[in-house]
Amino acid sequence: MKIQKKGYGSGVDDFKVEDVPSLSLAFLGDAIYAVHIRTRLLKAHPRMKPEELHREANLWVSAGAQSRALLHLRKASLLTDEEWDIAKRARNKSSATRAKNASIKEYRNASGLEALIGYLDLTGNHGRIETLMQEIIKEGRVHND
Repeated sequence: MKIQKKGYGSGVDDFKVEDVPSLSLAFLGDAIYAVHIRTRLLKAHPRMKPEELHREANLWVSAGAQSRALLHLRKASLLTDEEWDIAKRARNKSSATRAKNASIKEYRNASGLEALIGYLDLTGNHGRIETLMQEIIKEGRVHND
């Protein structure tokens, strides 16, 4: 009997986003969120040194900043009920550990935002990610100035 290793690319044909655990959605969403922030920074500051870009990106990608972003989207009624449910599921599943310099609540909210972004990516809703990221960046500018 031959045992196949499950690796990159296996099981793609029968993929269902509903089968992906919330924290795995957050794993993907974290990367997508970071790419959006880094892209925005490079476009806004094309001559900024990499170490400065890194410091600035960390302000936006921190658990605290992501938590504030999720709460802003919710308070401003910019999330659908389905989107909020996805974020809530990830918040509730998030571990008791936390990121450095962030409370457990901030860490869980950040996981919720990341899971939502991951879900939207896997379902092909890239325009929706763009819309949410534009709002997050707009709101963040108000609080970071």
